[in-house]
Amino acid sequence: MRESLPIAGPDGIIPGVRKRTVFIGIVISLVSLVLALVGVEWQRTAEALSRADWRYLLPGGVAILSYLLARAFRWRILLGSAASLGDAFSVINIGYLINNVLPFRLGDPARAVAIGMDGRIKISAALSTVVVERVFDMLTVVLLLAVTVPFVGEAGWTRRAGLVGGGLGLGMLAVLVALAIRPGWGRSIADWALQRVPSVDGERWLQRYDGLMEGLGALRSPRRAVGVMAWSMATWALTVGFYVMVLLAFVDQPTVVEASFLTATTGLGMAVPSSPGAMGVFHSIARYALELPFGVPVETAVVVAFASHTFQYVVMCLLGVIGLVQRNLSFAQIRADAASTAARG
Repeated sequence: MRESLPIAGPDGIIPGVRKRTVFIGIVISLVSLVLALVGVEWQRTAEALSRADWRYLLPGGVAILSYLLARAFRWRILLGSAASLGDAFSVINIGYLINNVLPFRLGDPARAVAIGMDGRIKISAALSTVVVERVFDMLTVVLLLAVTVPFVGEAGWTRRAGLVGGGLGLGMLAVLVALAIRPGWGRSIADWALQRVPSVDGERWLQRYDGLMEGLGALRSPRRAVGVMAWSMATWALTVGFYVMVLLAFVDQPTVVEASFLTATTGLGMAVPSSPGAMGVFHSIARYALELPFGVPVETAVVVAFASHTFQYVVMCLLGVIGLVQRNLSFAQIRADAASTAARG
């Protein structure tokens, strides 16, 4: 969530901040794209494409749809009974569409706006659940990386990194559960710390803390907490399944370890600022995640990076458009409302 801004432009974001953020994202994407393509021999790239078995993209598409459905199940648990599974699924697709074509990652506030338009769910509450989703995604990816890294190489540091990453992930999960059960403890600690930081609007940050605790409400129920955790693991397991299918299309005898490592590194890499759709950043991370630890040929790794990104991008954008039509929303309307929501924080 974006902090409330004192002076907002017509789309809810300070013009100077808007231009600077877009510029930085474009520069990072361009540099990443150059890194993704450096040293590529185009004739070998064409040969890699010619050897591809495109039939594997069909089960890959099923994996993407299953991934989105799993995310819808998880979000519905966080939202409560006021949202149907169909609502959650269509709105998640709208969020991906917005993130893929607009800067500032407005897909998250767009989801909160879209799910709250009928008045059954408060937009602020929906936005807090989206934040909680992102936290669980990060934790799950860290745990996936921790499980995968020891099998990537024989160096001792990989095992140590895996143990450290897994310990940190489990520790953060324990903190989230503790805060969900005793939110007052965390608020008291945050209030004490904020009072000792000069030039900080403590009340505003406490309001954001309260919003996060509202989203963590599902964790106070053991049944719902288990459901959130289980669906979090399912979403990323399905992502691994998607990459297995893409690798089968282009790589001889790929392994689940390769797909898992690709899933974890690209998942964590999405935190890097970039142009919409993580253009360039995704491709660079995916190439080197396959080339460096596993020795996948440069051209094949680049083909996998571009094919997987393009396939996901097209499928998710199409589903997002369908979601807008189903909910009778216009792209311009949801964009404006999402920018306004982001500006308010």
